[in-house]
Amino acid sequence: MNRSEQVHRITRLAILVAIIFLLAFTPLGYLTIGPISATTIQMPVIVGAVLMGPQAGLILGFFFGLSAIVKVLTMPGADPFATMAMSYAAFRYIIVCMGSRVLMGWLAGLLGAGLRKIPALNGKLSAVSYGITGFLGSAMNTVFYLWSLWLLCAEVVAAAYETDISAVGGIVLTTAFTAGIPEAVVSCLVVAAVCQAAKRFFVK
Repeated sequence: MNRSEQVHRITRLAILVAIIFLLAFTPLGYLTIGPISATTIQMPVIVGAVLMGPQAGLILGFFFGLSAIVKVLTMPGADPFATMAMSYAAFRYIIVCMGSRVLMGWLAGLLGAGLRKIPALNGKLSAVSYGITGFLGSAMNTVFYLWSLWLLCAEVVAAAYETDISAVGGIVLTTAFTAGIPEAVVSCLVVAAVCQAAKRFFVK
């Protein structure tokens, strides 16, 4: 990759990072369901991962997680659950935010690269592979985040819902289906449309 290509790649990453932070700090980025927020911020991460590869997905996933931490530190109370989690289990919640989003971005990039190797999903059907990655990438984001919460912050979830810790599993699974499935469907459509329109402007 020559210097010009590197500059273009950094520029495109910067644009996607800016979109991530814009979504994070506006109502468009999070849909609050109870004390846990459903998110749309995975979409620019997945778009970047699909069009620029796993490394870009990892970087964008890092900024996705960072945006969540910055928001809870600068806007306490905007997300009641995140505020509570940072107050009672800050280190573990940081691991949840960063680890789940970085892993999702990296795997979405690998998935996108793998689907491009399938001849039937190239050319006119490339939008199908983008949509598949959008759906599964969003589903991974939901599963990784909620599983990490269950594993590392179960007591915080129990306190937020004012219930016993034994009920946390049911809460997590309910949230995964009620929030995760609609998120994944929307992500499928948006990622497919955006990638199809923007693919010629991105360095893979």
